[in-house]
Amino acid sequence: MNTQRLVEWTLFVLSGFLLVYLFNCLIFKNTNIWLKIIILIIKASAASALAFLLIAYASPFLWKYGDLLAGLYVALLGDCLCDLIMIFVSVFSKGGSMKLRLAISIIATLSIFLYGTINSQIIRQKELSYTSSKLKNRHRFVFFSDLHYGSAQGQKTVEEALARINALKPEFVLLGGDITDEHTTKQQMEWLFNQIGALDAPVYYIYGNHDRQIRGDYLGGRKYTEQELEDAIVNNDITILKDNHVILDDVAILGREDESNEGRLPLDKLSKVPSEEYLICVDHSPYHNDEIAAMKADLQLSGHTHAGQFIPLRLVYTLAKLNVVGEYKINDTILFVSPGITGWYYPFRNESVCEYELIDLIPE
Repeated sequence: MNTQRLVEWTLFVLSGFLLVYLFNCLIFKNTNIWLKIIILIIKASAASALAFLLIAYASPFLWKYGDLLAGLYVALLGDCLCDLIMIFVSVFSKGGSMKLRLAISIIATLSIFLYGTINSQIIRQKELSYTSSKLKNRHRFVFFSDLHYGSAQGQKTVEEALARINALKPEFVLLGGDITDEHTTKQQMEWLFNQIGALDAPVYYIYGNHDRQIRGDYLGGRKYTEQELEDAIVNNDITILKDNHVILDDVAILGREDESNEGRLPLDKLSKVPSEEYLICVDHSPYHNDEIAAMKADLQLSGHTHAGQFIPLRLVYTLAKLNVVGEYKINDTILFVSPGITGWYYPFRNESVCEYELIDLIPE
């Protein structure tokens, strides 16, 4: 994240804090404990609703004023933590002063702000391994999705992550979609795929729901055309997989067109993969269990969810029985849902981490 973006983000959180503080000045005067609990529940519900709207819902209004609303979310979360502490204090005393409340609220909000902001800028490595009787040879590769370059993550962080990936000497690299998004300029897009194409391994790419800037009108228009995106990818020797597959030794890699595209083929229209090959399906969305089961891939790799990104979305998705992050067993297929190498737009992540996956395939 560049300095300008950090300053802007800090000011948005500060603005949110001031709004919450003014609200508290109006209501927290001679308020009994039960009313405090009710107010806490209302504020926690408001923070949860903001998290859902900012991450899971798209509209021109939210994209235009999202930074301010995200700052308000952080402030509400900090204030909810403050409320819990103050309720505890009031049980054992006659209550706390507004000065004490302000001090605790500042500390709580600052702690959440620092954790979420710093966490969003740290890209970690997760190691996975899978065995199969279909495998004759061992394979090591890297998977990452949801880079969203041009919004939340800075150039230096991306360069460092790609250098670390290259140092692993993977056999190939799989990109799981949303590598760019509607905030990415043409120059940023071209720079990024030039960097990815320079990796010392074959790279295979699938589209996500943001790469082609299908909601570009929300931000004043697309910054590059679909053809310019495809040219930048292909001209850097990156292979695009759109409902087709490649075979590498005893491994077949099937890349699915994203569900947001009407051209996505039904399963019965896909070219058949030899049954003796270990089949990896790369699909940006992890939600369609029936299709995953029918595909009968040995391993499916997906992203899209960002593991919620904002608390409490991971819990909400889980309660809704959606595949949100980690491993799931769907008939004979192992589905792994990555939290993504970056979050969506906002330089803040208090739910899960940013990571890429180093995956070993091992013969039984």
